[in-house]
Amino acid sequence: MASYASQQYKEIVTCDGDLTHVLRTPTSFIEATEWACVEPAVQKLLYVREKILKGGAGLAAPQIGMSLPIFIYTPDRTTENLRVVINPSMEPLGTSFIRGAEACFSVPLRCTQVDRWEKIKVRYQDLNQRWIEEEIEGFEAKVFQHEMDHLNGKLTLDHKSAEVMTFTDACLFEDHMKRVHLEDSKTYKKDEKA
Repeated sequence: MASYASQQYKEIVTCDGDLTHVLRTPTSFIEATEWACVEPAVQKLLYVREKILKGGAGLAAPQIGMSLPIFIYTPDRTTENLRVVINPSMEPLGTSFIRGAEACFSVPLRCTQVDRWEKIKVRYQDLNQRWIEEEIEGFEAKVFQHEMDHLNGKLTLDHKSAEVMTFTDACLFEDHMKRVHLEDSKTYKKDEKA
C-alpha cells in the first residue's frame, strides 16, 4: 500500500498548522498507572494510517494531536509487519550514518535528506507492557529514528544535516517519492526464512 505526504490529511497535525505545538513538545514516559490511555491512542493511530492515509511507514501520536510516547511503524511499508511502540529509547551502534530521503505526513509536499544512524539498538514496550529489545538497521532503523524524533518534539526539517526539497505539484512529489520508496526497499529487512 503506497502512501505519500502529498497533501494535508484529515486528523494529521502539520508543522504549518500546529496551533497547540504538539509537534514541538517532547512526550513523557507512560507509567503503568497511566496505561489506560495507550489502547485508545493505538487504535486511533491504526485507524488514521489505514483509513485516512491508506498506508505509510510510520505514524506517531503527536502527529494526531496526542502528546504520548507511542508510534506505529513497519520495517517494509506493509501492514502485515506493523509494530506498536510505546515508551521507546534507542542508542546508536557504531559510528556509521546513512543519508536518505524522508517525507512526513506532518510536513506535506517536502522531502528532506537527513543523516541517520545506520544501526541502532532499540528498547520499547508493547501493548501488554512487555519490554522488547532488538538491534535494527537499514530502512527499519531510519523509520524508527524518524518516529522517535516526533516523540522528542523534532521534525526532519530541524536536523542540522537537513536538505529540504519543496514541491508545489502533488503529482511531481508522488513521482519523486516513488523513486525514494524503491531506493528504500533495497534496505528492507530480509526474511530469515527465505
